[in-house]
Amino acid sequence: MGNKLRILMGSILVLGGVFTAVFWFSFRIYVPPNKCAVLVRKMGTPLPAGQLVATEPGQKGIELDVLGPGRHFRDSFRYEWELKDLTVIPAGDPATWDWIHTINSRAKQRLRGGQFSPQGKFPMIGVVTRRIGQKPPPGQLLVKRDSPYAGILEEVLTPGTYKINPYAYEVELHPSTVIPAGFVGVVTNLFGNAPEQRESAILPELDSNDTTESAASSQLVSFVRPLANAGERGTLKDVLQPGVYFINPKLQKVTLIEIGFNEFSTTNIPGERTYQISFPSDTGFLIRVGVTVVWGIDPRHAAQIINEFGNTDGVIEKVIEPQLRSICRNIGSTYAARDFIQGEKREKFQRDLKDELKRICRGKNIEVLLALVREIDVQPPEFMTGGESAEDLKRTIQESYVAKEKQLTKEKQRDAATAKAQLEEFKKKVDIARETIRAETRIGVANVQADGEKLAAEVDAQAALEVATIQQQVALLDAQRTEILGQAKADVEKFKKAAEAEGYKLLVGAFGSAKAYNLYTFAENFQPQSIKLFFAGEGTFWTDLSRFEEIGAAKIMQDGAKTKP
Repeated sequence: MGNKLRILMGSILVLGGVFTAVFWFSFRIYVPPNKCAVLVRKMGTPLPAGQLVATEPGQKGIELDVLGPGRHFRDSFRYEWELKDLTVIPAGDPATWDWIHTINSRAKQRLRGGQFSPQGKFPMIGVVTRRIGQKPPPGQLLVKRDSPYAGILEEVLTPGTYKINPYAYEVELHPSTVIPAGFVGVVTNLFGNAPEQRESAILPELDSNDTTESAASSQLVSFVRPLANAGERGTLKDVLQPGVYFINPKLQKVTLIEIGFNEFSTTNIPGERTYQISFPSDTGFLIRVGVTVVWGIDPRHAAQIINEFGNTDGVIEKVIEPQLRSICRNIGSTYAARDFIQGEKREKFQRDLKDELKRICRGKNIEVLLALVREIDVQPPEFMTGGESAEDLKRTIQESYVAKEKQLTKEKQRDAATAKAQLEEFKKKVDIARETIRAETRIGVANVQADGEKLAAEVDAQAALEVATIQQQVALLDAQRTEILGQAKADVEKFKKAAEAEGYKLLVGAFGSAKAYNLYTFAENFQPQSIKLFFAGEGTFWTDLSRFEEIGAAKIMQDGAKTKP
């Protein structure tokens, strides 16, 4: 019984191992980190004609959902699979971003001319085209992500990694819209309803402080097509500020507009076609001028300018350049050839040109800052057979100016010599006045010094007199002090002696008699320790001499007691 159980258990383990090995190696799907697995169902309901991907459960064919990186388990009898790359949308590197001018041959004469093309590793977006679904309505090219229609999706994929079925979706990479600092982005909707026709509005002035413009310039009316609102086809009113935007290029177009002033020049380049402006003068000479215009776009009007002219090149080609040529011809034809060489007339021509160009461009929401005449070339007319040539005219005018300048120089030199002589005369007068002031100053100093010394002597004499008087008074006071002190000393000595006599008198009175006082004094001043005794025998007077002080004092006290009443 035990052997059968062990055999059964062993068989079960072997069968389990075989089943696990078959399941692991046959049903396991390993998807690498950078891949995804597209499943193909071998059995099920056949797909309708023309359909490549199964959209309903139980259909045979390519399934819509894919498997991401990792291990997955599917029945190999019902499924097969193939590995596809993951869809990666790069995030870009801001350190490599740059914007390059794409200019045409005409734009070479402009500073900041042409359009701007991004260069570098910009963040990308993925424009998704759905291959499955219903056919969209006629005229609709873009569809919503949550709609059942096939076509280009309005929504885009932002930077990241996605597992997308390549049989159901096609992803096309495009750079995202990056608006750098100093630019705005004008957005144009490529699809939508046409904007409603609106009444033409009066364009606002760009610079209310500019008093050189005529009053009529602020009443220019725009007749261009209206700007579009959200959902309408055309240029939108609102512009994009600097930043990164994920905009579907199939749905919207963004035009970069540089904010600030740009430069446009009409000049002559050797070896190339000239772009100078030519017109006849009042005297029949051919005048060629090169003009530099500094112009700019206000951010508030960027959308309207793009809506009307397409881009900044259109502003130059449709407004600034033709108007500049027209104004130069209209104003310049009223000037003589000599006026374009003389400084005063040339400045007036430049000023009139700038004012008229600013007035016209203001009606188009274009701000003109400067219009400078850089080059002037005077040429004789083609029909001219003799007489004064352009070079002769220039030479004559230049010689005339040189002569005038020489005359002015001589006059200035003469005036300078006169001024120099006057200056020398003034210097001499200043020197004389300086010496006079110095002499008067020395005399004044001497007078002040003498008066000071005299006053000082008088002060010293008066001080000596006052010192002598004070010394006399001090001597008198010293004599009085000596007399008073002597008298006081004598009185003190007198009173002291009197006090001592009175003290002795009181002492004598206290002892009763002068004899008693004398004995007291003798006893007080007596010093027995200095007495040397020589004994002559017992019981003599000398043996009792040490008690003499006590006996004398007792005797004096007894006598004093008897004399008292």
